[in-house]
Amino acid sequence: MTAPQRLLVLGATGLTGRHIVDLALAQGHTITAVARNTATLDIPDPRLTPVAVDLTTDLDAVGRLVPGHDAVICALGRGLKLRSNGLMTRTTPGILAGMQRQGVRRLVYLSAAGVGEPLESQPFVSRLMIRFLLADIYADKAPAERLVQSSRLDWTILAPVALSNGPATARMRVEERPKLGGLDRISRADVAVAVLNCLNDPKTFQRRYVVAPPA
Repeated sequence: MTAPQRLLVLGATGLTGRHIVDLALAQGHTITAVARNTATLDIPDPRLTPVAVDLTTDLDAVGRLVPGHDAVICALGRGLKLRSNGLMTRTTPGILAGMQRQGVRRLVYLSAAGVGEPLESQPFVSRLMIRFLLADIYADKAPAERLVQSSRLDWTILAPVALSNGPATARMRVEERPKLGGLDRISRADVAVAVLNCLNDPKTFQRRYVVAPPA
């Protein structure tokens, strides 16, 4: 468990973001939870501050919100949708610029396994999914990842395999180049565990890890 911190969580009402918020609160962190609509964040906890803002149009929002925070967790995503509408390429520049301008260096950024990698390097089932169902999502995530990796921040990119709604097991691989199967799945709850586990670990700075189930 990491020492309690003040965290700015982006995409806090998403399928994975909500797990991150719940676990972070359970660990004693103080959260500013950012989402376009925060109505579902009905958690009676004085350490939770919901903020409704659309990061795709308000590119200065992170710069306004991040002062006083120790780290930013970016869990933005389209959930179960197959079209990105440029979500990550539209929001990531503002996130990075706001953090750099305010001197907040720690960023944990969620992406997806296989983003930015040659298609032929992926398991057969994953290749089919990326090529025919998730092409738009992956085309949006890849340049956003490159922006993060070229920044001067203390970033960690976590790239989970296919996500499920199962419970947290804390049984996972968090590795730079794990051997994957085409049907590998990891629960969103376990991804939240991985996020909080790496938050204060300097060995994860400027590293990209795949989050996958045990081999």
